[in-house]
Amino acid sequence: MKDKLTITISDAKGSKHYQMRRSTKKMLLYFAVFLAFVSVVGTGLIYFLMHQVVVLENKKHRVVQEYTKVEQNNQKLKIQMEQKAQEYDEIKEKINNIEELIGLTPDTTQEITVRLDTLTLTSQQQHALLRNIPNGSPVPLKRITGKFGWRIHPVLKKKEFHKGIDLQARRHTPVRAPADGVVEYAGYHKSSGFGYLIIIDHNFGFKTMYGHLSKKMRVKAGTFVKKDQIIGYTGNSGLSTGPHLHYEVRFISRPLNPYPFIKWNNNDFKSIFKKERRVPWESLIAAVTQKFYLYKQFTAPSKTTPKSQKVIP
Repeated sequence: MKDKLTITISDAKGSKHYQMRRSTKKMLLYFAVFLAFVSVVGTGLIYFLMHQVVVLENKKHRVVQEYTKVEQNNQKLKIQMEQKAQEYDEIKEKINNIEELIGLTPDTTQEITVRLDTLTLTSQQQHALLRNIPNGSPVPLKRITGKFGWRIHPVLKKKEFHKGIDLQARRHTPVRAPADGVVEYAGYHKSSGFGYLIIIDHNFGFKTMYGHLSKKMRVKAGTFVKKDQIIGYTGNSGLSTGPHLHYEVRFISRPLNPYPFIKWNNNDFKSIFKKERRVPWESLIAAVTQKFYLYKQFTAPSKTTPKSQKVIP
């Protein structure tokens, strides 16, 4: 009986006795302990999982916020890209207009940077063109008394092609060089009827002529002159009906209308490209651009040569 356990249950009807082995008692005890352990572990696991759910919800909220920001940024980038694309198209259209203006055939297969390198002139390059190509009036511009083109010669009374323009000016008005150059001729020219004549040879194939000058000249053949330098004075020499200046502009010996060159200046720089189409401005601008590019290449300080090191030519 020692290994048995008697359990008595009493109620109004009487008492009942149950016998249980002690081994069964231990099993029930172990089972109760197991249930308690499972309950504790389960409760802890539930709390842990609930915590993880909260953490995941927070991460989800942050991800949603970041996604919303990314979407907003994408919308902004999309708008900016559309604006840039529109600006790019406008730039291409402007380049096309400039190319057509100076006689270039627009080549849309070329990179935009290549086309810009051909067209873009810096302020220094513009200054160089205005220093080397005739521009502005050699005398104060008051009135044009003889236009470029066909006319009746005022002295010979016959039809002729007037290769320049006549600028009204009082006697002994200073005549200034419209660009840098070298004097090709300075003296009295009998065969042309221009009397005292000065011819200046400029860069890029341009040449200017000044007729009916006074005998008093400030230059002679071979003299290098700068823009705005006084080269002589107006007079009434040669076949002339009164004091004035006969002024010509030529390109590779071909006479051009001087008036667009007189009106050409830095404020209206592009006007000459449209008004005078007999000059190949395309190749001229490309040459000037290349010239300045090479100048920068050769004059730029070397990155490998120390400042203190002297370079012997």
